[in-house]
Amino acid sequence: SREKVKNLLKDANENGVKISHQAPTLYDVVPKEEIAEFEELMRQTIADIVSEASSVACWVYVQKYVKHKTLNEMLQELPDVSQFILAMDTWFEKMMEK
Repeated sequence: SREKVKNLLKDANENGVKISHQAPTLYDVVPKEEIAEFEELMRQTIADIVSEASSVACWVYVQKYVKHKTLNEMLQELPDVSQFILAMDTWFEKMMEK
């Protein structure tokens, strides 16, 4: 089935073919209980990611605009989230330009 989907997408992408394939709903393929468990785990995971991202975004804002730290100082303080610090710093710079 993966090969079929891949070929369908390839055909649509390369040849402009309209995709009319209707994928089955998950409930037709997987028992409802398994989906419910997966959905709950995904909800929890997404909530954790959003919470962590919000926390780091607030931290970057305080460090940058309240404590007036440089990007390098912030990166040294929390090196494990350096890519997110860089992204948030850039985003705040763009937002403050407006």
